[in-house]
Amino acid sequence: MAQKPANAPRVSPDHAAAALIAVAAVVLTVFYYYARVDTVGVISSRGWSSMTGTPRSVATHAALAVLLLAVIPVAVARLILRCSLADLGLGLGDWRRGVTLLAAGLPLAVLAGWIGSRSPLMQAVYPLATSAPGAGFVPYALLLFLYFGAWEILFRGVLLFGLRHSTGEWTANASQTGLSMTAHFGRAINETAIAFPAGLLFGWIDLRVGSLWYLAIVHWCVGVSMEWFIGW
Repeated sequence: MAQKPANAPRVSPDHAAAALIAVAAVVLTVFYYYARVDTVGVISSRGWSSMTGTPRSVATHAALAVLLLAVIPVAVARLILRCSLADLGLGLGDWRRGVTLLAAGLPLAVLAGWIGSRSPLMQAVYPLATSAPGAGFVPYALLLFLYFGAWEILFRGVLLFGLRHSTGEWTANASQTGLSMTAHFGRAINETAIAFPAGLLFGWIDLRVGSLWYLAIVHWCVGVSMEWFIGW
């Protein structure tokens, strides 16, 4: 009987795809309800009711993001797919394209951050914190990179690169974009709406470059510049 190659996936492509999506759904649910720095709730005739857990500090929020959105999904993906970190978009990819992407994308990211900061809806949500314990904006921004990096690892790493061989690039990109859009629920409607085209564009570019890190930096720059302009 022929043996499978040593690096062959442990399960069928369909089962692998289902497992990765299921893991993403679970970690996102836990993260949404128990790792927030704010509180999501409802106001009804009975008054205000909180729907999420106790707000976390920014440092705890970032640490939980790394654990839930990056470490656990990557570990599962590598176990199921028997893939390398580079196979999940965690390598440098085509670094020349990546550097060009950063040179073009960072100024646009700052502009997008400034535009977002003008929105009253965004001002109602951000900054996530008005101070960081014993620190200023730069350490706070570095903590946020852990969050943005973990976000990109889950959606554009595990779900996009992890699913593309079993579902095809188009379905993988649509799947990660759909989940990332729903993960914005509870944020401003304009942020949630832009998550759809941005997710598709980010996914398409990441696949062309072969790495998620370049747009992770661009995404992070949008977020931290917006918070800076709002008045951290």
